[in-house]
Amino acid sequence: MRIDRKFGIQDTGFSKSKLLAWAQQFEEVVWLDSNGHHDPYGQFDAVLAVGAHSKLVSGVTDAFDRLRSFRSETKDWIFGYLTYDLKNDLEALESGNADGLGFPDLYFFQPVKIIRLSKNAVTFSYLGSVSAEIDGDFSSICEANTISPYRVSSGEGPKIKMRIFKETYFRSVQKMLDHIHRGDIYEANFCQEFYAERTSIDPLRVYSRLNELSLPPFATIIKI
Repeated sequence: MRIDRKFGIQDTGFSKSKLLAWAQQFEEVVWLDSNGHHDPYGQFDAVLAVGAHSKLVSGVTDAFDRLRSFRSETKDWIFGYLTYDLKNDLEALESGNADGLGFPDLYFFQPVKIIRLSKNAVTFSYLGSVSAEIDGDFSSICEANTISPYRVSSGEGPKIKMRIFKETYFRSVQKMLDHIHRGDIYEANFCQEFYAERTSIDPLRVYSRLNELSLPPFATIIKI
């Protein structure tokens, strides 16, 4: 059971940046931000989910059956992600791409605390066992430090590499165009990975800078 409390946030010091900084104390964090974009189906400007009351971590095999069971058991909000390789659970396919991260193929959790922003109000939706923490958390967020976006000066920053070199990339594109011209397929989704090794970054500050640059209507950061 969840307990909801709503607060007005005008002149309280509450901000998205402070909310994100406060959230970093938790092991599991999902942040969804529309950056003020409006659509006829939108209910919130941003949603934060933190702390796992229960969670599902799965490889490709039987992933969707396990997710269906998890949803039936929780009967609550769940947050997480589905990876592209889950296609292998739906059809007789396989993948041989490099995986430098090792994230689970499927990850979902039932959050202990959910915070929803809309216009000039914020709604705290907490599981009953922690609902007494709502007032204290609201005060802590208002008093938190803001996040400074990551800035790159001359000579700084990680060394970014390409997973596919230029010549190989063009050959692959031509191969897909040949398939399209023959009528084998009608479209292709071809992804290029850029990565860095043996480097350390502050994910939250990097996210804040990327979001500041592009302001997409679907900005997301996930921490597990």
